[in-house]
Amino acid sequence: GLLCWIGIHKLNIPDLHVYMDDFFGWDFATNLVFYRGLFCPGQQVQLMIFWEFISCPFDDPKQLHGHTLKIIGFWVDANKGSISLDHDSICHLVSDIEAFLATPGRAPILLKWQHMGGYLNWALNVFPWGCPALSELYRKMAGKLFKFMKIFINAAVREDLMWLPTTIPKAISVHFVDSTHWVDSKADM
Repeated sequence: GLLCWIGIHKLNIPDLHVYMDDFFGWDFATNLVFYRGLFCPGQQVQLMIFWEFISCPFDDPKQLHGHTLKIIGFWVDANKGSISLDHDSICHLVSDIEAFLATPGRAPILLKWQHMGGYLNWALNVFPWGCPALSELYRKMAGKLFKFMKIFINAAVREDLMWLPTTIPKAISVHFVDSTHWVDSKADM
């Protein structure tokens, strides 16, 4: 928090933010500075020079910039105003759902149910209209405490989870702005 405050108030980096130990912000595409063999956004370079000055360690490969960035596993596209999963992540998610449903005896242990629920809950951040498909999964886990207890997959859970692999690959993405609803000339205050 203190380093972020210093960045904003002493280094004049206006829109600097921090999540846990990850700093992020924006800069104009034309404000590039040559630093450590690469052209990087000027405000980012300013922050890294400050970190070097106070001996705060950081990894060069983690100093990303561009129109599209991978943030906590999601692809954030600033130009399109969208957050999505890449093709490999979607395939992995679909594969995990299918493996869960194909558990021998149709009775995964509670730990597997919790893993599936958490994984889907994370993925559905970019597919919020798919969240109702988790209702039966969570209802089936409710009140269960023993992580190695087997829980049978009923028809309702199976139906909801089978719907996701057919729908997610076609629809996964959240847009913070939908340009089809208004044009720039209508964006007045």
